[in-house]
Amino acid sequence: MSEDTASTATILVVDDTPTNLEVLFDFLSNAGFKVLFAEDGESALEKAHYAAPDLILLDILMPGMDGFETCRRLKASPLTAAIPVIFLTALTDTSDKVKGFALGAVDFITKPLQYEEVLARVKTHLRLQALTQQLQDQNARLEREVQERTQAEAALRQQNQRSQLLAGVSLKIRQSLQISDILQTSVTEVKAILQADRVLIYRLWPDGTGSGVAEAVQPGLPEVMGVVFPQEVFPPESREQYRQGRIRLLADVNQDEQVADCLVDFLRQFWVQAKLVVPIITQGDLWGLLIAHQCSAPRQWTTFERDLLQQLANQVAIALTQAQLLEQEVLQRQELARSNDELQKFAYVASHDLQEPLRMVTSYLQLIERRYKGQLDADADDFIQFAVDGALRMRTLINDLLTYSRVGTQGRAFELTSSTQAVERAIANLKVAIDESEATVTYGELPPVEADPTQLTQLFQNLISNGIKFRRAAPARVAIEASQKEDAWLFSVQDNGIGIAPQYADQIFVIFQRLNNRTIYPGTGIGLAVCKKIVERHGGKIWVQSKPNQGSTFYFTIPAGGMS
Repeated sequence: MSEDTASTATILVVDDTPTNLEVLFDFLSNAGFKVLFAEDGESALEKAHYAAPDLILLDILMPGMDGFETCRRLKASPLTAAIPVIFLTALTDTSDKVKGFALGAVDFITKPLQYEEVLARVKTHLRLQALTQQLQDQNARLEREVQERTQAEAALRQQNQRSQLLAGVSLKIRQSLQISDILQTSVTEVKAILQADRVLIYRLWPDGTGSGVAEAVQPGLPEVMGVVFPQEVFPPESREQYRQGRIRLLADVNQDEQVADCLVDFLRQFWVQAKLVVPIITQGDLWGLLIAHQCSAPRQWTTFERDLLQQLANQVAIALTQAQLLEQEVLQRQELARSNDELQKFAYVASHDLQEPLRMVTSYLQLIERRYKGQLDADADDFIQFAVDGALRMRTLINDLLTYSRVGTQGRAFELTSSTQAVERAIANLKVAIDESEATVTYGELPPVEADPTQLTQLFQNLISNGIKFRRAAPARVAIEASQKEDAWLFSVQDNGIGIAPQYADQIFVIFQRLNNRTIYPGTGIGLAVCKKIVERHGGKIWVQSKPNQGSTFYFTIPAGGMS
């Protein structure tokens, strides 16, 4: 308390002599204090209780209740115990002063009063009182801070413990993607953590009933597994509350008035005395409930236990969702594999069975063309030519379809294959086309790879053939190179042909996709699709970099150590 603040304090003066009261009132008021006065002990106690002065000047020798008794009663009251009391007295015996200090007084001023002394002592004790109050406030604040820190540390320890428990259980739950294993691991771990008598995962069925799907229970207690819960145990309104995230805590089933009698009777057959229920929500819907039972006695569930069980239910929900998605994915893959297998078989059978009738049609058309060409009118000759050309293109298409369908079903086992020999075989197969177009095919040092020798030859043959077919006016030039990139061999087949617009770079690998006129550039549009299928069978990727009229470079990879 500063000098200015001290001079505005309230002082209660207690004296049975009016002259003393008047003089002290004038003196202290002139010093800036607010002054109250009382002429006896009873009045002093009353005014001290309602006015709460900052300091009391108390005369010892008063009729009736003397100053000592008044001080004792002031210090005995919680409302006035902290107010400093200075005795005003003509008594000089040491025993009287000792008695006064023992009663709680802070000082004595001996009569006759020296008013400068009074003022000095009043200001001193007011400052001491202010410092004491400040110290008490600081101590109280420190005590609160210590308490808050202790609570925070306890909460942090709980949170760390919960996180560690949650992480451990989550790891065990997610070690399997089998739903039955997830559920059983969950109830076993939760029972151990909560030290509960029974932990149950209850599955809610669409018809309103439900049953336990996983349980961990103390030996000797009845099992809930296999028991179908009637609809009234979890009525529709209760289900909706759980779907919205409701958590149910029952410390004593028999004493809770909100528990329906039918539910109490149902729980008694399983010896349940307390239970904690949290919902398991997957993809926004109520899948089921995670339930902890205490059967030996009622139990007060803590906030820590409630939050932990809720977080564990969330982990179970995540694991269930992942397992369900995996099941769906496996089923979809199986269905896709079956569908692809059937499609490949169909394509092979259809193509194979079409060969014989088409060969007959082609043969007879060619016979008609040879025998009757020039004997009919010009239109008839054109019609026969169109028919023969169509039959030949149909045969080419069927052969290409057979090649495409056999990539995955008729391929040979992988073996260490010389890329150089595969390229040389491809060039030999294309000798006529190369000679007619005056094309040049060059290749550098090529590595051996784990591959199907026939399909590797087919791959190079298709890419070289494309470079020759889609040439410009200048003779075609095709260059083949290879380099190792990390764990794969990167092959490139570069030509100087007509090129491809960038927007069609992916489209050209789709079966039957053609970008050019069939009359100028013959073909079925299957060749690059076959290349893609061969490369993917070998575990690699294929792509193209090209610009119109600037040639194309086809890249494909094959794993250096074979498919993993």
